[in-house]
This record gives sequence, structure tokens and C-alpha cells, in this order.
Amino acid sequence: MFVFERLSRYLITAGGLGTIVAVSLVLVFLVWVVVPLFLPAKSEERPPVAAAGSWAKAAPEAIGSDDHLLVGWAYHADGTVDSFRLDTGEALASRRVFDGPAPTAFSLSARDQEGLFGFADGTLRFAKVGVTGRSVSPDGLPEPIRQLAVGEHATHDGGVVAHAAEGQFRMTALDVKAEEPVAVDPPSRILLVDFSHHGDEARFAAVTEDGRLVLETAREQPNMLTGEITRTYSGGEIRLPQLKTGPPPRYVKISGVGDSTYLIWADGRTVRVDTRDPTAPQVAEVLDVVPEGGGTVTAVAFLIGRTTMVVGDSSGNVRGWFCIKPEDAGTRDGANFTMAHELEPGKGAVTAVATSQRSRLLAAAYADGSARLFQMTTENTVAELGTDAGTPLQCLAMAPKDDGIIGTNGKRVFVWRVNAPHADITLASLFLPVWYEGYTKPETSWQSSSGTDAFEAKLGLWPLVFGTIKATFYSMLFGAPLALLAALFTSEFLSGKTKSRVKPVIETMASLPSVVLGFLAAIVIAHYVEDIVPEILSSFVTLPFALLLGANLWQALPGQGRRGALRAWRIVFLFVMSILGVWLGFEVGPWVQDWLFAGDIKLWLDGQRGTGTGAWMFLLVPMSALIVGVAMALFVNPAVRRISRDWDAGKMARVELGKFVAGFVAVIVLAYLLSSTLNWFGWDPRGTFVSTYVQRNALIVGFVMGFAIIPIIYTISEDALSGVPEHLRAASLASGATQWQTAIRIIIPTALSGIFSALMIGFGRAVGETMIVLMAAGNTPVTKWNVFEGFRTLSANIAVEMPEAVQQSTHYRTLYLAALVLFALTFLVNTVAEAVRLRVRKRAYEL
Repeated sequence: MFVFERLSRYLITAGGLGTIVAVSLVLVFLVWVVVPLFLPAKSEERPPVAAAGSWAKAAPEAIGSDDHLLVGWAYHADGTVDSFRLDTGEALASRRVFDGPAPTAFSLSARDQEGLFGFADGTLRFAKVGVTGRSVSPDGLPEPIRQLAVGEHATHDGGVVAHAAEGQFRMTALDVKAEEPVAVDPPSRILLVDFSHHGDEARFAAVTEDGRLVLETAREQPNMLTGEITRTYSGGEIRLPQLKTGPPPRYVKISGVGDSTYLIWADGRTVRVDTRDPTAPQVAEVLDVVPEGGGTVTAVAFLIGRTTMVVGDSSGNVRGWFCIKPEDAGTRDGANFTMAHELEPGKGAVTAVATSQRSRLLAAAYADGSARLFQMTTENTVAELGTDAGTPLQCLAMAPKDDGIIGTNGKRVFVWRVNAPHADITLASLFLPVWYEGYTKPETSWQSSSGTDAFEAKLGLWPLVFGTIKATFYSMLFGAPLALLAALFTSEFLSGKTKSRVKPVIETMASLPSVVLGFLAAIVIAHYVEDIVPEILSSFVTLPFALLLGANLWQALPGQGRRGALRAWRIVFLFVMSILGVWLGFEVGPWVQDWLFAGDIKLWLDGQRGTGTGAWMFLLVPMSALIVGVAMALFVNPAVRRISRDWDAGKMARVELGKFVAGFVAVIVLAYLLSSTLNWFGWDPRGTFVSTYVQRNALIVGFVMGFAIIPIIYTISEDALSGVPEHLRAASLASGATQWQTAIRIIIPTALSGIFSALMIGFGRAVGETMIVLMAAGNTPVTKWNVFEGFRTLSANIAVEMPEAVQQSTHYRTLYLAALVLFALTFLVNTVAEAVRLRVRKRAYEL
């Protein structure tokens, strides 16, 4: 026997330690995956190389590189494009983009490797400008190149050949190809140009010497056989007073979808032209992008998607601007061009800006020779980039894969290798409001993916944390009181025979799979409840009213009947009153809808009709009940006790029944008066506490998930109540206390630690629930307490998005961070709960 005891003790100890180790390893793994999100970016500068080729004549106007940072290209003002090796500076090839006169204006897109060029004769031409890579057969390569080891590369035929893999070679070389010209009518020298692609359209804008802003839309039709693109053109123009007087603008920029075109002068004056209809452009607004005054605009570029404009000025400021659509915009297109982001200023004027082709990263160079890498969404300085030369960088470009930055001061080329895979993640961006593109103000939001590369990922965890809290709150609000009261009734008021039947039935509820409950909630319950919302709301009042009325009617029965044969029918009577309460709610529901919700609760919730009195009414009924209850306890009950000394039990029960009815009427009247008063002051809770009705909402989840947590809370609470020593009950009853008084004043305080444990376990069940909230909550990451609206929880979000997340990506690691937050949340709550439970248990032992 002793051996078995020791063996049991060892096994139990090993099991406990194993549990601790397992949980600890889960925590360690979560931390291990999440930590890289917060590691600083790494940058490594290559030795600068001397520029060659046409650079001896003039510094380039724009530069770029291939995907692997092997070959760079540089565009010069005379229309020449040079390619060169980025590791040695060796000149590879030099070509003119166009024959004849040099362009008078240009705009290059590194993402599309395409440019738009304007000429003195008023023509516009598209051209392909950049370097491209292609696979080459080793048979056509010289023997020294074929002998290169995998990963090595060498110059060949005006490009660089790299041995990519065993037997596979890749050639990277300059690629320049011009298209046919497009004439501007009437002809005039082109001063500025810009263009953007949107679907199968290319929209471009040009500023002419005679003071016109010319807009064209080129619809692209690719040849399926040859791959060549044919363009058909249409457009319009606008003459602006700002173009006729004073110097011409320094920049013209057109947005990604072509709905706005910006003319920017050196002093910061900006004219935004509404070009939604390019055949009839109109001025939308005039503003200043250098709000301090006295400064000049020195660099302008668009982030990917061409929605956020980056503006650098002579004071070293780099700011992000985009259009928002507030209710009071006051412009013809309902939009305002707004400064949303301001990055850490430099010590000198901004000399160049380069933006990423795949993210919200951007690089800025300053007059003191320094450069910085930023993340626009978070306004985070990702890396400091310096040069060993005092002259500032005149051109910057980011590598296509965001793994490098190249820059030049006209004499040398600088290359930085950059590793910043999670630059868009900071603690502030995860939990505090962030100003995203198109939003009217900073907000917390979760939207991890979209259908375009230009999408700005929104990885704010607060909506998910809020959704988890909201789901837990509503499910506990519904389930915990029912479970605790059921446990108390089963333990203290049911006979042993009935208890042996009731308890197993309730515990059997725990065997229902969550997916089944979620399916029923989403497909059946949500659809049914949508048509009877006023009846459901009325039932929240009529059901408690019916139960309390039944209790008072039971007390008013003749004493002999109540103590005799009818005592066994209390549950049946309770069930009948419950049915009566629900029936009454459905009967008064339409009347309540006409009285409080202007005849249609959905239109009322949307604010299309009615006033806020109905919302205040339901919100204030619990508070009104509390006020009336306290008033009765302080004033009515003492008076009744003074005059009821000679009353018999029957008369006292009838008076209590009258008090209850009068109190209920007082609650409704008081709630209505308070609601009308608040509404009279203009306070309408619609849009905050209640708003639009969504079919899958917190009301459905609260009911179904509350149903799911009832069994566990009920079982543990009932066991705790039943475990109270019998001598405490006997002593209380022998002292003349009723069963109810004994339960409230003796049994519950003694079992409070067990009841608290039951609530915490139920809380943990609600926090971690996945399938019910996944199927019935609508999965919308909103931060509103509105019971008629959905939400998204941490657990449901992980379940939905983890299968689609790219391994080791920012999205992937952020989902693990969500799991870590969920782990920390439950750990914190359970730790505090255990401390409270131990304190309560200690006090219970003192009874």
C-alpha cells in the first residue's frame, strides 16, 4: 500500500511539473516567434564606387537597380541612360532613349520600369527605362563565365551574367524602348509631366509653357500574340490663373486612380485639380504644403499606390499627405488634401526622396550628407544611413525587394544593404490609433490583406482585444447569473432525488460541440432573432417580471397549500411563469416597437427615425430598478415593518405583492422620465451604445456562448455550495433563519472561493472560445459596445488568418503576437483571480 502511495505521489508530481513545463514551453515558443517583430532594422553600407560613363558630364536625374543589386541604371537630362555594376562602378552600356532632341520633362516609375517624357515640340512619349533579367543558355556564354561558381557573376555583352543555380545563368542588362509620340494640341513646350496606371488605363498630366494643364487617358489594349500594347487617347485641359503669372510650378503629380492632379510650386503653394472626369477638370482646392512659411519644397514623391504624397522641404521636414473625405470638406469632390504624417526632421534640407515599390518604406537624403529610412504609416525612423562624403546625395532609389538603397552625389554611388522585414510594427501601431490612408482621423484597425499590392496593412490588435472582452462580457452577463442561481437552487432548495436528475442533465449540455452551437447560432438563431428584435428586448423585462411576480404569488398562497402538496410543484410553477414571461414579451413587443422605436427598430437604430428615448429606456431600466429598490429598502420597508406587527403571513404576502407591482410600475415610469430628460438635452445614445443592427451580433453570441459556459460554472459552483459543512446549515436553520437567509448569509460566503473559481474557469472558456464567435459574431473588427453589432476576437482571428499567413512574414508573427496577448490576458486575470480566491477562502475558514 505504501508503494502505491509513493508511486501515486510521484506520478501526480510529475504530471504537475509536466503541465508547468508544457505551458512554459508554449510561452517560450510564442515569445521566440514574436521577438523579431521588435528587433531594430539592420543596414550595411557597401564601399562606395566611382561613377563612370556619362556621369563625367553631368549628374544623373534618376537612378535605379535590378532585383539583386547587381546592376544599376542612371537617367541623364540629355536623354541618355547608363547601366553600371553596383559593386565596382564599371560602366556596362549607354543608350539614348530617343533619337533627336532631348526631353524637356520626364517622369519615371521604378515599379513599372516605364517613363513618360515631354518635348519642346509639345509631344509626349512613353518609354521603357530600366534593367531587366532573363535566363540565358550556357551554350552561348564564354568558357570563363560557364566556369563561374554558383552565386558568382561577371560582366558580359553590356550586362552582368550570374550563375543562379547549377546549370542556370541569368543575364541582367539595360532595357530601353521608346513608343510612338502623342501630340498635345495646340503644340507647346512641355515643362512637367507625370503619369499613373490604373487597371487597363494610363492617365497622365502635362504642364505646358503656354499655361495649360493637359490631361490624357490612354486605354491600353495588349496584343495577345506579340505582347505589344496599343493605346487610344482621350482627355481635356484646364487653364489656371496660377500658371499664367509668376514662375511655373516645380512639380506636377497625378494620383493612382487619376482622380486628382497636383500642381506644386517651390514655395509650397499647391493647387489640387479634380480630374475624376479628365475631359472636364476643375480646381478642387488650393493649399500650402509648407505650412510654416519661408521654406521651399525640395522633393516630392508618391508612396506605392500613389495615394500618399511625400513632401520634403528646405527645413528638413518630410511629411505625408493624402486626401480624406470629412463630412464638412467644402470642396466640389468632397475631399481635403491633409497632412497626416510628419517624420523626424533632418539637420539640413531634403535633397532627395525615394519610395518603396512594395511597402510604405521611404528613404530621404539631406543636405548634410546623411540619409534616413522611414516607415510612413508608423512614422518610425527605421535606419540612419550615412555617407563618407560631405556632399549631399542628389538621387536616391530603393531596391525592388526593399533590401537595399542606392544613392549618388554625382561623383560616387553608395549602396546600403537593408534588412527591415517588420518596419511597420511598433507597440504604438499595435495598440494605439494610427492614421491610415483615406481615414479622416487616426484609428485602431485590423485589416491584414487586400486585393492590391498598394494596400496599407492595418495590424492594430486593440479591435481584437476589444472584441475578446466584448464577447466575454456579454456571454458572462447572460450565462454567469443563470448558472450561479441554478447552482444555488439545486444545492439548497431541490430535494436529493430531483437534484440527482437535474444536475446530470445540465452537465450534459457541456458535451455539445462548439461548432454545432456556432452553426445553430449563425444559421438558425441569428436569422430568427432578426425578425423579432423588439420581442426579444421586451422579454428581457417581462421574463424577470413574470418570475418575480410568480414568486410573490407563490408567497401569497394559503400557508397550508404552500407547505403541503403544492410544494412539489414549485418547479412546474416556475416553468409556467417563464413561459408566461416570454409570451408576454412577444405580445408587448410590437407595442413597444411603436412606442419607443417609431414603428421600425432597424430604421430607428440607423437614426433614420424616432428619438433616443427608446435606447435610454432599455439602458436605464436596470439603474431605475436599483434606485427603486434602494428607495423601498430605505423608506417603504421600515414603514411596512412598523405597521405590520399584528399582520398574519397571508396579509403580509399580499402587501409584498402590492409592493412588487407598484415598484415595477415605478421602475418603468422612472426609466421613461430619465430617458425623456436625457433625450430632451439632445443626448442620443444611438451611434455609441447602440447602432446599426447586424444579423450576426453580440446578442446572439452572448446567448449561445453563455449557454456554452453555463454547465462548467454551474457544476463547479454547485459542488462548492454542496461542500459547505452540514452543521453550518443546521445551526443557521436552528436559529430561526429561513432557507433563503441561510443560503445568502452562510452558504454563499463559505463557498465563495469555489464560486469565484467557477466564474474564472467560465471566463477562461469564454475568452478562448473560437468556433462560436467565428461563426456567429460576423468577424468584423469594430470597437463598439453596440449589442446589435459584431466583433472579432483574438482566437477567431488566429483561426481565420493563420492558414493564409506567409510563414515568417509580419502578418504571421503578428498573429502569434495575438496569441501571446491572449495568453497574457488569461494569465493575468487568472493570477488576480487566484489571489482573490485565496483571500476569500481564508476569510471563509474564519466563519
